[in-house]
Amino acid sequence: MDIKGKKISILGAGKSGLSAAKLASFLGADIFISDSSDKVECEDYKNFENELGEHSNRVLDSDLIIKSPGIPNSIEIIKKAKESNIKIISEIEFAGFFTQSPIIGITGSNGKTTTVELVNKIFLEAGYDSLLGGNVGIPFSDNVLKEIKIGMNRAIHVLELSSFQLEHTKELSLEVGCILNISKDHLDRYDNFEDYIQTKLKIIKLLDESNYLIYNKEDKVLREKIPKNKFIPFKAADCSSIRIDLDQISLKGLHNISNISAALGIVKKYSIDINHIENTLKKIKPLEHRLEYVDTINGVAVYNDSKATNIESMVAGIKAFNKKMIIIIIGGLAKKESDFLNAIRETKAKIKFISCYGESGDYIYDNLKSEFSCEYNNKFSDAVNKALVQCEKKDILLLSPGCASYDQFSSYTDRGNNFKKIIVGLT
Repeated sequence: MDIKGKKISILGAGKSGLSAAKLASFLGADIFISDSSDKVECEDYKNFENELGEHSNRVLDSDLIIKSPGIPNSIEIIKKAKESNIKIISEIEFAGFFTQSPIIGITGSNGKTTTVELVNKIFLEAGYDSLLGGNVGIPFSDNVLKEIKIGMNRAIHVLELSSFQLEHTKELSLEVGCILNISKDHLDRYDNFEDYIQTKLKIIKLLDESNYLIYNKEDKVLREKIPKNKFIPFKAADCSSIRIDLDQISLKGLHNISNISAALGIVKKYSIDINHIENTLKKIKPLEHRLEYVDTINGVAVYNDSKATNIESMVAGIKAFNKKMIIIIIGGLAKKESDFLNAIRETKAKIKFISCYGESGDYIYDNLKSEFSCEYNNKFSDAVNKALVQCEKKDILLLSPGCASYDQFSSYTDRGNNFKKIIVGLT
């Protein structure tokens, strides 16, 4: 794609928008950035023609619109752009036009970040110039610009793809695609669960002629939706192909074993030596806020799983601990159709006490109190302290909220860091 002299409007002055602006400008395009907020954290937007506080019709004076993933499709300027037949693409798709290197795309409701981190580290161990990007927090455009400027001989792009990023991504060419799982999430963005499923499945249309898609055959939705005999299934038991004891790996829980199996399926296409894979698995540590060990207080092991922002990932966190009694902190801002009782009933024998908090905490408490020992405190710190009081030696204290963080925190990272500060303060 030749964009020299083209007018490009970018919706959103966040990380991905600014990254796309820098790449497009480097390639000779004229940039206009528009953000509906009048408070933008990074001031790099000032390097380009811009507007804050609105999306005016100035956006429509363009040959192409790049939409940041957090911006919903329902806003007025998007409708006007469609009426004017202006092409709208994602930052992911835009960056993909300017690399000839292989691209691996990984999506799913849970486990994406752990899996892309693992795949990236395996490639680096094997000597590739592996570039990790996408929803993991590093814009794809940053990596493509780096690749262009430096000139990389063995470049390979490993992308975490959210449903939001897939919405306006149609022409990105993936060498390998992977779907880890699909569960109810982001239903505030989509009309129904089926719409969310179909958005995730768009990754199939991004594959090249090799059709190398691997998917989790143990996921009920994927078993029903993925065409049989066309793609490559994986399952947790595939980990048996490696020669090291799984107890040596610090990624715990069946969900992480499944993530490892997905990674093995991906790198298999590249014939990577098993020694590189095993070395990586021995060295890799859990990511921050994902079943992250914090400390041990009076014989109680404390884990921060603040990234568990939906029920499925919360349940996975609970199941990660065998033969231990768990005191769990649940709450925040629950997503639509959240049924905590049915979700955790099967783990009842492992849960000693549930400390509920936040905007949805009273609802969660009412949902659980008939079958679980639990209490509701609105403030997060109060809920943590109440949970601590219930702990005895050899118990597990687990923050795995099953909810978004936006009622009391700016992000799951903010929530997890707050939790760790409370624990560190006690030690």
